[in-house]
Amino acid sequence: MSAYTTTAPIAEAATTGLWYPRRLDELHEQIAPGALVASPTGLVLASVRALPSVAGHPFARFGLAHRPASQDELSASPATATPFAAGLLVLHCQSMRRLLDLAITHLGARTSGGSDLLAKQLVQSCLADVAITLAEQTAMAEHVDAYDEEGGPAARWRSHRRLLAAGRVLAKLFGASGFLADGPGGELYAAEAVGNVYLHPGTEFLHG
Repeated sequence: MSAYTTTAPIAEAATTGLWYPRRLDELHEQIAPGALVASPTGLVLASVRALPSVAGHPFARFGLAHRPASQDELSASPATATPFAAGLLVLHCQSMRRLLDLAITHLGARTSGGSDLLAKQLVQSCLADVAITLAEQTAMAEHVDAYDEEGGPAARWRSHRRLLAAGRVLAKLFGASGFLADGPGGELYAAEAVGNVYLHPGTEFLHG
């Protein structure tokens, strides 16, 4: 069973720069109603709407803000950390799925050498690699217990890193627009920043 679900339309425009921050706030509310979830390192990341008093941070261009966790948030962390981490991976997969769909639409509307970019063998290979990685990580993310069976925090971190690698391939398929803060690259960066803060397992898991 998935730790996080969203009813947001998959076709919501990537260029708004708001899809990921909004879904992140929904995840906070689902896991800790009326509060925010602290990371293992004592930080809270949410949208600039949820944390308007710290919206001047450089993350604001990606719709995000952060602050130190409160004592109440730190006290609740043992109960919220694992379901929130699982939800972040589901959210990352959902983001990748929608951006993959947008990439296919983007490529299908462009031509090179008289043929659609989508028909190019190299492009098809890149899309296939992203789709395979996404399918694998989605299957993991939608079954929370799978991470415990594979090593808990370290397994979630590996999934995060694999999604990041696939996301970088995907961003390149959008051309220059794939690296704009208000485009697909901005959404991918937001997922990377939040995952780096909440999912890093610590050296005891990486080297233990």
